[in-house]
Amino acid sequence: ARYMFRGGVAERVPFRAFRAASRSTRTSHRRSPASRESRTTAAAMAEPAVPETSAASVRPAVIFFDCDDCLYKNDWRVAKLLTAKIESFCSERLSMRAGHAYELYKKYGTCLRGMQLEKIIDEKVLEEYLEYSHDVPLHEHIAPDPALRLMLQSLDPAVPKWVFTASTKPHATRCLELLGVLDMFEGIIDVRAVDWVTKHDTEAYRRAMAVAGLPASQRPETCLFLDDSTSNMAAAKAVGWQTVLVGRHARDSGEFIECEHADHAVDTVHELEKIMPHLFVNAAPAGASE
Repeated sequence: ARYMFRGGVAERVPFRAFRAASRSTRTSHRRSPASRESRTTAAAMAEPAVPETSAASVRPAVIFFDCDDCLYKNDWRVAKLLTAKIESFCSERLSMRAGHAYELYKKYGTCLRGMQLEKIIDEKVLEEYLEYSHDVPLHEHIAPDPALRLMLQSLDPAVPKWVFTASTKPHATRCLELLGVLDMFEGIIDVRAVDWVTKHDTEAYRRAMAVAGLPASQRPETCLFLDDSTSNMAAAKAVGWQTVLVGRHARDSGEFIECEHADHAVDTVHELEKIMPHLFVNAAPAGASE
């Protein structure tokens, strides 16, 4: 399989179809194997193949949405506020060196998990840390999103939708309230619900399935997951989930992201209908997302 642009969205298509479409635009000149394999700007969406019989061909029975930088995009303004608060707490309250908190986040999926595993924080300080680090003015950076609500309403109501976040339930609740979509979800699966395991760990996805009420016999490929983290894509794919990367440019460098573990990649969550129209029962009116 390879990625092709359809309606401005990168979509994974069968390799044969990809080659056929490519040949239709070529001249009679045959390119060398090395040339065909080279990556150009125009073909930047190409990623390693995923078999035709992969999870991506199975109709989802449940959809899990990440919250921050997935259900909303604002150039990581909220993420930067949270990062600053975490850095402040870690340096001032826990006497950690500058930058160590962010290093733990990159390594473990959350700074908190890194501090737990490296025995930096104890239970007495944990609640203080969570309250302090999430005390940011979300209302200044997140606004109601009618297009997002319409997209969620248009999804097949028979397929339950959950928010699966590495943050806390109170934080995610505030985000969903500000977006105007809190009532669109069955519930919020937060870091407490999965016993502090982060989404870098495959165990988090098994626990999320249990929290969502899925039986132990449920096939993991019936779970669809949307998230902005390539590390989370890798862990979810290892479990067998279907994956959609939301956001195709890196936070720190701005570089274009290539993720071999994503079945699809989009710029915003609003584009879900373009790549998976079979999940929708009510087509959005023209111009609704403009």
